[in-house]
Amino acid sequence: MEGKALVVAGNNTVSVRVPVRIDFAGGWTDVHHFSEHEGGAVLNAAIDRFIEGRAVWTGDSVHVEYGMRLRSGSGLGTSGALDVAWLALTNAVIGREQSGVELAEGAYRLEKLLGVEGGKQDQYAAALGGFNRLTFTHENEPAMVESLQIDAAILQSLVERCILCYSGSSHQSGAVHSLVWDAYRSGNLETVEALRRIRDSVGPASEALVSGDFARLAEIVTLNRELARKLHPGLVTPRMEELFTAAAASGALGSKACGAGGGGCLIFLVADGRRSAVEATLRQHGGELIPFRFHNAPPVIMNIS
Repeated sequence: MEGKALVVAGNNTVSVRVPVRIDFAGGWTDVHHFSEHEGGAVLNAAIDRFIEGRAVWTGDSVHVEYGMRLRSGSGLGTSGALDVAWLALTNAVIGREQSGVELAEGAYRLEKLLGVEGGKQDQYAAALGGFNRLTFTHENEPAMVESLQIDAAILQSLVERCILCYSGSSHQSGAVHSLVWDAYRSGNLETVEALRRIRDSVGPASEALVSGDFARLAEIVTLNRELARKLHPGLVTPRMEELFTAAAASGALGSKACGAGGGGCLIFLVADGRRSAVEATLRQHGGELIPFRFHNAPPVIMNIS
């Protein structure tokens, strides 16, 4: 399998490809409003859907282009991955080397300069790949990274049990982000408690994933969905609810939105042998299935002058 952040250079051309991610638990708590005060945590995994880019230069002229074959507003961390791709291309052109953590932090700072109000998990997934348990503290401090090693048999079973489905509408998190963080800063008890429980679910989710306890993992995934609903009811739309309910009736053990919610892609964990039934149900309800595999190789960066 190719590396997580792949850069190939030659003939004055540099190509880059970085993955997007799905998240199982902890989303929202990677945002500095929470993590600086109480510490945040996320469990996510890179998948084989990529941001791809290229830089071509001759003399003093440099042409840079990058993009994706994914819907915008997918909830898969595409904006963070785009920034990682841009920074990786820039590094290759100027001959600068950065570690995966440095690349993630640099991409995050770029988003801050652009006025984006979000967390760090997307940049880390794009820059590191694999399965990671991430712990966040101060905004200016790098995340603590625990790369999870998944047994091959467990990984294969996880692939067979996971379904990714586009809900039919892009997620709209900007306005909701402001409302959630206003509520948190004002000390709204329901918001504070929900965020703490989301963060605290990451440890048990990581243990369930590594041990292959998919029923427990699905339970925690669904808990994250319901806690997100407590942050703001708009994070679980009627359309999403329709797909969650239909999939559960066909054999889905757990489900949640990818990323902030409010639309975009949904992840489902299904019971053994129920994948085909759940996929058929999602199609019947107008869901768009997105095939994927987990992207779990070590980093590969080739910079050939």
